[in-house]
Amino acid sequence: MDTIIRILKGIKPAAEINETTELINECIIDSLSMIMLVNALCNEFDVDITAKDITPENFATPLTIYNLITRIEDEED
Repeated sequence: MDTIIRILKGIKPAAEINETTELINECIIDSLSMIMLVNALCNEFDVDITAKDITPENFATPLTIYNLITRIEDEED
C-alpha cells in the first residue's frame, strides 16, 4: 500500500493521499496521470495491467488499486 501511495504522490505531489482517498472523484488522477500511474505500477510490481483492468472501480482509491495488483499477481502465479 505504501508503494502505491508513494507512486501517486510522485504523480500528484500536492495531493493529500491515504488508502481511502477518492482518486477519480477528487480529480487527483485524470487521463494523462492514469497512463503514468499504470506504467509506474506495471514497472514497480512487475504486473501486466491490461485495458480491461483500467476501470473506475479498480482505480477509485489506493486500496482498490492494491486489490487489483494483488488479484493480477495471484492470476499470474
